[in-house]
Amino acid sequence: MHLNGAIPAPIVREVIADEATELPPGFLIERDLLRNKPCQSLASYLTPWQALRLFPKKRENLDRISNAVFAGLVENGVRFVELRSSVLYLAHLQNCSPTQALEHLIESTRNAAHRHDVRRGLILTVTRGDYGAVCLSTLLQAYQDLGEPKDVVGLDLAGDEEIAYPSELPSLFRKAKDRFGFGVTIHAGETGRVENVLAAVELFGADRIGHGTAAGKDPRLLDKLVTQDICIEVCPISNRLTGAVPVDEAHPLQEFRRFGVPFVICSDNPAIHQRGLADDQAIAMAEGLTASDLDQQYEVAKRYSFIRDLD
Repeated sequence: MHLNGAIPAPIVREVIADEATELPPGFLIERDLLRNKPCQSLASYLTPWQALRLFPKKRENLDRISNAVFAGLVENGVRFVELRSSVLYLAHLQNCSPTQALEHLIESTRNAAHRHDVRRGLILTVTRGDYGAVCLSTLLQAYQDLGEPKDVVGLDLAGDEEIAYPSELPSLFRKAKDRFGFGVTIHAGETGRVENVLAAVELFGADRIGHGTAAGKDPRLLDKLVTQDICIEVCPISNRLTGAVPVDEAHPLQEFRRFGVPFVICSDNPAIHQRGLADDQAIAMAEGLTASDLDQQYEVAKRYSFIRDLD
């Protein structure tokens, strides 16, 4: 789950007002913050982040956000969560070093998780683009500067799949995985490109695939996912809203089940959708998941989680 995609709209408004945040020209909170209907493209779906990346500037507002996010998780019966954050935008906003920004994020989410009795791990997100390799190196240096805290459990590559990344980025992911023991999850196959899922597996050494909807079109790739025991993070609500699964097509969840591909139902950006994990699970059943499948989800999620020693 993306941390800034889980901030309730009222909290977004409060923080923006408190910090006197100037929104981008043409951005309307009432129109652009939420995504309740299918979008024309992934880029269109990502419009809310034009505002979400502009705060919090204050440490106390980071705490306010963390508490609100974990309160929402508890409402959905969530007992453990992996939160994704790109972190570096916090350093810019709070006028501090990447190391300090990561420390703030760790402390804030740790306190909120403890308060709400939820286990949490942090996944450092790198966004696709020309500076992906530099961003990853900066994040890893911050992680090392803090003494390699166990709070950080994995790495993620996210962002618009139509945007290229530096050729050296996959090897940097693999080296970090080997050196620090991180789990690796890659957003891939969300825009219909099977080759992106293959690259995630073969180049990045992915342990999990975020969305991976395009994989449902390629039996050989599905077999590879089974053979290598790679789990797909299925986000039913998000998949429909981004257009990853067109309204007139069946969700590839059925193909994943048929081939025996491991999958776990996830909530991508619950506050942006105004629907939580319980809603994603309900939609998954409407897409063909059985009650038995759903009963097994907690154990499957624990097995493929990057968080160690889950009860």
